[in-house]
Amino acid sequence: MRRTRMQQQLSIRQLAEKAGISKTSVVQVESGRTSRRSTYLKVAQVLGLHLDRLLLENPMGDRPYAVHHGENDSWFDLVHFGDGPLPSAAQHSVEARAALSSREGVAPLNILASRLEQGRIKPTIIEVFSRSETRSHAGEEYVYVLEGKAVVYVGSDSVTLDQGESITFWSAEPHSYAPAENADLPVRLLSVRVDS
Repeated sequence: MRRTRMQQQLSIRQLAEKAGISKTSVVQVESGRTSRRSTYLKVAQVLGLHLDRLLLENPMGDRPYAVHHGENDSWFDLVHFGDGPLPSAAQHSVEARAALSSREGVAPLNILASRLEQGRIKPTIIEVFSRSETRSHAGEEYVYVLEGKAVVYVGSDSVTLDQGESITFWSAEPHSYAPAENADLPVRLLSVRVDS
């Protein structure tokens, strides 16, 4: 609750006023001390949180962070990620992902596990073997070139980026990614998406 209050840029006093409770009650609720259910309900309602969700055991424990380790890798197609993970061989082999890209136009996307359960930041790694299909979605996107040289197409513009360079754009604009001419493959991009 404290994290949500701070994300919404509310002071304890402001939250207390909106919920119709005392500042002391807000402090008690945020510290997890026993309080009346109605107090929790009032605070949750102001913050837009569902009380039942708060009462469930948090799978992240009390950690205010999420981590991605190598064993968490799970590769999907950038455009058709709703179709589920890529075949088993492509989960463990760059060569298998390159073959899928060549044969089926797949743009491999590794959805990183280092995202907060209710956070808005969505980090992914994209491997680019050829130009990806054009896509658009809500929010904004930050792309950083981890390896190689890339061309990022946004609307009618194209921007060439070397390793270590980056671009941020409104992701509602049609966009796609491609390796620059003569780039070593795969070009690897870190894409961080923030939904609006």
